Amino acid sequence: MLNDLPSNEIDLDGVAFTLAEGFSRRRCIVLRQALYLLSEDADPQDLNAIYRRHEYRIQQVARRMLNNSLADKPLIIGPWAFRAQAA
Repeated sequence: MLNDLPSNEIDLDGVAFTLAEGFSRRRCIVLRQALYLLSEDADPQDLNAIYRRHEYRIQQVARRMLNNSLADKPLIIGPWAFRAQAA
């Protein structure tokens, strides 16, 4: 199995990362609002730290969403992706 790329980029809207799925790599962006929803007690200014703390959960959501997305567009993960899990 291919691993995700180790470096994540901080984007104006959140954190961008690449997810390896099968033989392809997909560009994903988890929005700032989604990271705030996950952050709980983390510093809201450190988006990369929030991403790292919740990386496994974010990537699980991304893998489920990949089946319903277009291959040529980045996968956008917003707060709506975590609302059902938050309860």
